[in-house]
Amino acid sequence: MRVPPQAASRLGRGKARIQCLTKGRFDARLADMAEGLSPRDFFYGFLGLVERGYDARFQQTDAPYQGVIGQVAHLHERVLSRFTGLSRRQHVLSELNSDWRDSEVLVSFTDHFSLSLGDVMRNRLEHPFAIGLFHGLSDIENRMPTFGRLFSRGFVRNALSGLDHIGFFGPGDREEAIRRYGLDPDRTSVYAFGIDTDFWCPDDTEVPEEPYVLSVGSDPSRDYATLIAAPIEAPVRIVTRLPVDVPSDRPNVAVLAGHYFKSPLDDVGLRRLYRQASVVVVSLQDVFQPTGYSVCLQAMACGRPVVLTDIKGLWSPGLYRDGEHCLLVPPRDPRAIASSVQRILGDQVLAQDLGEAARAVTCEHHPLKRMDDGLEALVRMGLS
Repeated sequence: MRVPPQAASRLGRGKARIQCLTKGRFDARLADMAEGLSPRDFFYGFLGLVERGYDARFQQTDAPYQGVIGQVAHLHERVLSRFTGLSRRQHVLSELNSDWRDSEVLVSFTDHFSLSLGDVMRNRLEHPFAIGLFHGLSDIENRMPTFGRLFSRGFVRNALSGLDHIGFFGPGDREEAIRRYGLDPDRTSVYAFGIDTDFWCPDDTEVPEEPYVLSVGSDPSRDYATLIAAPIEAPVRIVTRLPVDVPSDRPNVAVLAGHYFKSPLDDVGLRRLYRQASVVVVSLQDVFQPTGYSVCLQAMACGRPVVLTDIKGLWSPGLYRDGEHCLLVPPRDPRAIASSVQRILGDQVLAQDLGEAARAVTCEHHPLKRMDDGLEALVRMGLS
């Protein structure tokens, strides 16, 4: 797996013209990449910046705070988060101040920290060019408790005003956020996710002992209730950290806890599950968030036939055509899921054609280069 030789030295604390901010430690993932055990997907184009010679760093936003002041700040942010339903991490920027204060561009890759970034930057007359990327901005308020919704809409609007540019992973979320928050369209764009098609690829030697249906994902917009209610007779395996209730009359459904940082299931294990699955079902709630894009693209890159919920927030509306690249089903329709799954299980020619077409269109329209180019285009807005 291609790893820029200088990438390891660009993870974590330090000064740089471009600071990329996201959750989680990525040194282990980088080491796995060097061994061909992990994809480049979730560096979101950062490795492309490093390869192209940009002075950039990749910093963690969810590390524990330091000292007494940090503990007090953490308590304060936790109280606000509990009452409003918004994760607050403004103190991160105080602890990292020595790293970013002379930077030219700050990029946040997570929704809630993008709001924290905007909230801090709006109160500074001079600051680096601040870019907030959002996976589901238009759905944030819907997930808040009633109290939080009353007191946080103003915060969201004000925080967005502190961002110099706002990126969205899907056009539906962008259009709704422009309408809801009165955003200037010229200050927004769609940031296309790219997939590591060298890592996520077919392998006909990985044959399952029995056919099974696979579903993967842990964001709150997954709709496992509808999938479990679908009258599917084949074994169904669900890989998630979400709490999932499987009724006793669905003995064919098994739930496996899965997350790169918090479970024994690594990327190679997940790829094996994709490759061996007869059908991958991406069952989603009808939200503006382009939820499910990473799992769907990974499965398609592995050449698997996919059943996908046709939601208002699809990341590439119109690109993946029903019956050609996947089978699309309406939201909250368990019988449609079961019918589509059975159609694929009963027709090996259809299954193969869907898988091959899905990989071809994914390699063409969602390669890593597209994400690398997208991040470079964003940071160049703020470089002097």
